[in-house]
Amino acid sequence: MDDAGTQDRIEELRNRVDEVDRELVRSLNERARIVQEIVAIKAEAGKALFDPRREEEILRKVAEENEGPIYDTSLREIFTLILHRIRDLEVQREEFR
Repeated sequence: MDDAGTQDRIEELRNRVDEVDRELVRSLNERARIVQEIVAIKAEAGKALFDPRREEEILRKVAEENEGPIYDTSLREIFTLILHRIRDLEVQREEFR
């Protein structure tokens, strides 16, 4: 592949990465909104907001669904961070009430 062809291919792949990033942002925000709704329902019902068993179930499913090339342990770390940051939203929301 010549330099122009190489650059074109890189640009094409970068555009695909950008689209995947946009999808990730949309999906993470949608997940956060759904979790906020769950939290509101649980709070209204007087149920515990945090369920460590559910978190472990989510992490297990993530590893089961993983087809690579990301390692299962890495995906679990990524999702652990996502779960904690979304939970932080609820803590911050309570602080500002």
